[in-house]
Amino acid sequence: MKGILRDIFSERKGSVLIIVAVALVALLGIAALVVDAGLLYYTKVFLSNAADAAALAGVQRLPKYPDEAESTAEAYAINNGVDEGCVTTEIEGSTIKVTTSKTVSLGFARVLGFSSTNVTASAKARVGTAKSAFGVVPFGVIWKPEFEPPDDEEVEPILQIIKYNPHTKKGEDIGPGNFAALALGGTGGKVYEENIKSGYQMTLEIGDTIPTIIETEPGNMAGPTEKGVDYRLEGCDHDHQSICEHDPKCIGCTIHHYVKGCPRLCIVPVVKSLFAYGRDDVELRGFAAFLLKEVDDEGNVWGWFLRMATEEDMGSGDDYGVVSYRLEE
Repeated sequence: MKGILRDIFSERKGSVLIIVAVALVALLGIAALVVDAGLLYYTKVFLSNAADAAALAGVQRLPKYPDEAESTAEAYAINNGVDEGCVTTEIEGSTIKVTTSKTVSLGFARVLGFSSTNVTASAKARVGTAKSAFGVVPFGVIWKPEFEPPDDEEVEPILQIIKYNPHTKKGEDIGPGNFAALALGGTGGKVYEENIKSGYQMTLEIGDTIPTIIETEPGNMAGPTEKGVDYRLEGCDHDHQSICEHDPKCIGCTIHHYVKGCPRLCIVPVVKSLFAYGRDDVELRGFAAFLLKEVDDEGNVWGWFLRMATEEDMGSGDDYGVVSYRLEE
């Protein structure tokens, strides 16, 4: 009898050990799922955020500067924690795809035979011309090839006039009584001056089928022009250290190194023609970006055209320097 009981007890003890062993493997599997899956999820989110930031940074240099777009995207990804050599870019016209990757060492999953795995994430961004703009400054522009900013930072940009006076305007470009000033949201010197200081506080949008029409503001408007432009110039207090630390010769905002939101930066309407007689309608064609340098006593406004990326609605019109970008996936 004692022998029979001993055998039964031994069999039960062996069964318990088997059950414990099986349960332990299951528990380790669950731990691997929870811990390692959490690590993989965290890595995926991290890589996705880095890819998004890199794509949005790089796409702003497209389509004209694909090499800069690639180097900018890679730099952003690395600055966001991605290892060198773990970033790839694909550029096609106005789109850029950035893929980031990381090899993750696993912990509990090693029990199941998995020591590591490769995690990847990608983001694709596209750039196009801006269809709309908010806060535009009331200087009308007839676009010319010489307004295009230089590609090379070593090339000195050409100083341009964006608002003329009776001695500097060209008669074949601007009609009688007009000097490139526009009436946005109202007429008269006070409205014009406020639109220079703060930008027109409504969104201008290029019409898809019906042209968007805006009015000219006739007269030299020297006083309001000077007050409005000086107000914007005085609002820029950016020194070279906050803009381009690598270049000690860079003082203040330039067309290549500027602080977004600086009051010296203006978005201005590009129009089909300014050959208007007195107050007249002109057709909106697009938007250009301009960096103010100075305004003289006669009402001439000087500065440089530059390229600027915004997050406004994207269109399909001609590129005058203001572009819009967004993530595609």
